[in-house]
Amino acid sequence: MHALDQRRLVAREIADRLSRGAGSFCLVAAPSVSGVWSLGPALAADVTDLQRDVRVITVDAAMGVSLPLSRPELSIDDAVLIASVNQVFESLCGDPGNAALRKRLEPLRAAVQDAGTMPERAAAAGAFAAAACQQPVLVTIAVNEKHNRLSVAQMERAASFLAATPLAVVVLVPEGSATDCAVPPFFSTSIGRLGPDDARDLIAAETSAYVDPMVAAWIARSAAGRIDDIRAVGSHLTGAELAGRELPRHEPTASAQTRGEVAERLGELSPEQRDALVAMHLQLVPNAAVVQDVVGAVPQPGLEELLPAPEPGPALSRVTATAVVGTPPREAVRDLHAALADAYGADTLERSWHRLGAQTASAADWERLLQAADAELQRGSLNVAWRIIDALLRNRTEPGVHPAQAARTRLLQGQLALQLGCTLTAASRLLEALGRPGMSSEEELAVTAGYIAARGCEGVSVSEDGRLAARLTELGAHSPASAARCLILLAGQERLVGESDGPGAYLRAAIGLLEANALDGRSSPADSDALVLARVLLARVEGRYAEAAEELGNGMPAEIPGDTARSDITVWAQAVIRALLAAEDPLGEHPVVVESSLCLLAGTSPFYEAQAVSVRAFLTSRLGWTRYAQEELEGACYRVPLRVGLVGLGMTMAAQGAVLFGDDTAAFTWRKTMANAVPGSDTSPQQMWVSVLEAAARLAAGDRLLAGLLLGPAVAAGMPRERLRAVWSNIIDMVIIEPALLERVPGLADWLKTQLGGGRRSDPNDRLLAVLLANDDEAASLISGLVLETVFSGNAVRQVRADMACAARLRGSPGLDVTELGIAADALASARTLEARAAEFAAADGVSFWQRVTDRARQAGTQGASASAGTGLAEPELTDTELRVARLAAQGRRNKEIAAELYMAVRTVELRLTGVYRALGISSRRDLPNALAAHGLLED
Repeated sequence: MHALDQRRLVAREIADRLSRGAGSFCLVAAPSVSGVWSLGPALAADVTDLQRDVRVITVDAAMGVSLPLSRPELSIDDAVLIASVNQVFESLCGDPGNAALRKRLEPLRAAVQDAGTMPERAAAAGAFAAAACQQPVLVTIAVNEKHNRLSVAQMERAASFLAATPLAVVVLVPEGSATDCAVPPFFSTSIGRLGPDDARDLIAAETSAYVDPMVAAWIARSAAGRIDDIRAVGSHLTGAELAGRELPRHEPTASAQTRGEVAERLGELSPEQRDALVAMHLQLVPNAAVVQDVVGAVPQPGLEELLPAPEPGPALSRVTATAVVGTPPREAVRDLHAALADAYGADTLERSWHRLGAQTASAADWERLLQAADAELQRGSLNVAWRIIDALLRNRTEPGVHPAQAARTRLLQGQLALQLGCTLTAASRLLEALGRPGMSSEEELAVTAGYIAARGCEGVSVSEDGRLAARLTELGAHSPASAARCLILLAGQERLVGESDGPGAYLRAAIGLLEANALDGRSSPADSDALVLARVLLARVEGRYAEAAEELGNGMPAEIPGDTARSDITVWAQAVIRALLAAEDPLGEHPVVVESSLCLLAGTSPFYEAQAVSVRAFLTSRLGWTRYAQEELEGACYRVPLRVGLVGLGMTMAAQGAVLFGDDTAAFTWRKTMANAVPGSDTSPQQMWVSVLEAAARLAAGDRLLAGLLLGPAVAAGMPRERLRAVWSNIIDMVIIEPALLERVPGLADWLKTQLGGGRRSDPNDRLLAVLLANDDEAASLISGLVLETVFSGNAVRQVRADMACAARLRGSPGLDVTELGIAADALASARTLEARAAEFAAADGVSFWQRVTDRARQAGTQGASASAGTGLAEPELTDTELRVARLAAQGRRNKEIAAELYMAVRTVELRLTGVYRALGISSRRDLPNALAAHGLLED
C-alpha cells in the first residue's frame, strides 16, 4: 500500500476514536533519519486535519532511555513511561495560567514515578491521562534504536488504560520493529515506502533547500519510495534543481544500498543473463527479441523489479535502472552498445542511439538523434526526448561533433526544460539560442515565444519586454501573424502582474499586424481568432469591460490542430488567455469557454497543464473555495509544476487555499513555498502577494500590525487592483476582520472606492466591498441583497465572508434601521446573528481561517459582556474627537451635519460613533443622551 494512504488510514482511525472520546496506542514502524526527520509530524498533521481541536505533544524518548542510568532499578518500559508522563505534564502545565491544572496533576504524576511495579505504574499513568486529557491529545514518541525494547505486553496494558480517554499515543520505531496487531485500542502497522509529500519533507530536512512538490514526486517515483534512494537522489541535486527551476539529469543517483543489492542479484546470474538484463535497459524501447539475438538469452523470470518499466508521465528514470547499468564496467557497457548497434539496420534511430552509447556516433547519427528528439518533444513524448537529449549532452565534447549540432542540442534542452517547467534552464538555453546568427524570422519568433514564457516564470522585466516588443514589431514585416501572437503572449504575461501601459501598446501593435495581414488576404481562421483575442484583451486592459464581455460572448473558436507542436507556444497560450478572460467574466456566463479551452491542454505537457490547473484555481477563488477544491489543488502540485502556472498565480492560489482551510503550520508551509517558488524581480508583484497572505493570516490570529504596515504603502503608492489580482479577496478579508483599518490607514477607504465600478460589480469581492463602504442610507438594502445572493450561491466560504462583512458594517452603525433585514430587532443583534451563522458555516466546512476569526469575535464579545457587568458605570475611555461627535449626536444632529461642523467625512463620523457605542456599552443612538448623562459627559 502507498505510504501516504497507510499514514492516513492510521490517522483516520486515531482521529475517529478521539472524536468519540476514546484513546488508542499505535506502534508504527517507518523509515526515519535520526535527529533529522521522521513521519511523526506528518502523522500528527493528518490527525489534526481530521480532528481540529486535538493537542499534539512530542515526547523525546531519549530522556527515557537515559533514565535507568540514574535509577538502575527501572526497565526500559518504566523509564519511557515516566519520561512520557513528565513531558506531557510539562507541556500541559507549563503556562503560568494553568496553575490549577498543575496542582491537580502533580500528585498523579508523582504516583507514576513512585509506583513499585510496572502494572501499578501503568494504572497510575492511566489515572494521570484521564485527569489530564479533558480535550483530545495526541502524543508522538520516536524510538530511534534499531531494536524495539518496548514489550508488547506492556504496550497492550497501556492501551487498555487509554480506551476510555481521548488520548492517542503513537510510538514510531525503526523499520521491521513493529509487531502484528490490529485490534484497537492497540494496533501496529509498518510503512516501508515514502510518498511524494514525505519524500519532500525528508529532502528539505536534510538539504535545508526548497523542494518543489513535482520534483519530490519525480524523486519518490524514481526511488520507488525507498528512503535510502530518496536521500541519495535528493542530495545529488542542486538547489535550483530541487526547486524545479533547473533541469536535472534524467538518470538519478542510486544509493549504496541499492547498488549493492543490485550487484549481488546480478552476481547470481550467468554472464548471458546479466548482459540480457543490462541490454534491456540500454535500449530506447525494450525489445527482447533483439536482446536474444545479440546475447543469446533474455532476462529470466523473477527479475521483474529490475526490468525496465514504462512511466505513466514525465519523470526521472528509475534508480534501479541506474544501478543495473552501473554495475558492469564501462567498457563492457560500451561493448554491449556496439553489439546492439550492429543488430539494427543502417540509418535507423536505434542504431544511431547505440552508436552514441558506444561512443562511435557519426555526424549523421547525431543528426538522426536530434531529429528524433525534436519529433518526440513536439508530440509530447517527453521521457524519450529527455533521455536522448541527456545522452547527447553527455557526449557533446566527443570528437566529430559539429558545433552547430551541440548548439541545437542545447536549444532542444531549453525547449524540453520549458515543457517540464524548469524555467531557469529554459530561459538560459533559449536566450543563448536567440544570440545565434542565421536564424529565419519564423525560427527567431518561435525561440522568442519560448523565452518569453520561460523568462516570465523567473520574473517579468518591463524594460526587457520593451526591447522584445520592438524586435517583434520588426519581425512582423516578414511574419505578421506569428509576431502578433508573440506580442499577445507578452501582453497577457504583463497583464497578469498588473501592468497596463506595456500590454496596451503591445496589443495595439498586434492588432495592427493582424489587420494588415487580413487586408493582404493572408489571414487564416487561426489569425482571425488571434485578432478577436487581442481586441478582447485590449478592452480589458483599457477598462472597457462591457465591450470585452460582449466580444467574448460572441464566442471564439478554441480549435488547436492535433498536430500542433508543443514548442508552438503562442498557439497554446491563446487557449490559456482565452480561458483566463472567460474566468474573469461575470460568474457563470462563460463556463463553456473556460472548459473548452482548458480541455485542449489535457495531456500535452506539465507546463501547459500547470496553466490549466492555475486557471481553474483562479476561477474557484472567484466562485468560492471548497475544501475539496483546495485538496485537489494541493494534490495537483505533485503532478504539475504549479510554480510556473500563470507566472505564479497558480502557486498563490494554492497558498490562499491553505490559508483558508489549513492549520497554522500548513498555512505557514504554503506561504513559505510560495515565497520560494514565485518570481522575485523588482517589477513582479508576487512577493507582495506573499506578504498580503501573511498579513491576512496574522490578522485572523489577532496580530494587527502587519495589515496596517502593508496597506499603508500600497494606498500611498496608489497601487492598482490589477497588481493585487491574486490576493484581492485577502485584502477585502482584512477589512472585514478589522474595519478600523478604514480609519487607521490614511486614504484606505478612498483607495478602495476607486477600485469599485468599471463594470466589475458582479464580482463577489466588489459586492462585499460595496457593503463595507456603504453609507447608512444604502447599507441596509445592500446587506439584504448580499445575504440573499450568497444564500443562492450555496458556497460556505462565500456565505461566511458575506455574513462577516454584513456584521462588520452593522456594528459600524449600531443605530441603523434594520427592519427590512428581518434578522433581529437592532443592528448589533443582527450582527451577532450573522456572526453566529458564519461561525456555524466555518466550523461545518472546516474553514479554519474564518474559524479563528469567529472564535476571536465570540471571545471578545464574552469578555466585553463580562467587563461591562463587572464594572458598572466605570468611566469610559473616549478620545476628545469621539466625545465631541457623541455630544453632537446626542443633541439630535445627523451624521452629515456632524461631519460638516467638525470638518470630517461622514464615514469617519460613523466609525467614531461605533467606538463611542462600544465604550458606553449601548447599541443605538437613542441611548446616547442617557449614557452620556450617566457618566457625567454631557455639556453643561
